[in-house]
Amino acid sequence: MMRKMKRRQNKWRGRCARWAVVAMLALCPATATAADEEDIVDARLEGYPANVTLPGGGSGMTWVLFIILGAVALGGLFKDAKRTHLD
Repeated sequence: MMRKMKRRQNKWRGRCARWAVVAMLALCPATATAADEEDIVDARLEGYPANVTLPGGGSGMTWVLFIILGAVALGGLFKDAKRTHLD
């Protein structure tokens, strides 16, 4: 009797999972069309006679942050393996 109940429950879960996937796929186009927006204008830069923003975006700070975070992450490799929680 327990096997029949488990089998029914598994079938029900499978059906619910399939319907959940179908619902998620059906709602994807609705969310994609809602993403269309106009260009956002920064009001702080309005009224200047020339372009006051820097051309392009630099990636230097991204690399510096990546190197620092990499050093912190790799620092665990150089810990003494014989340390205890009492240190």
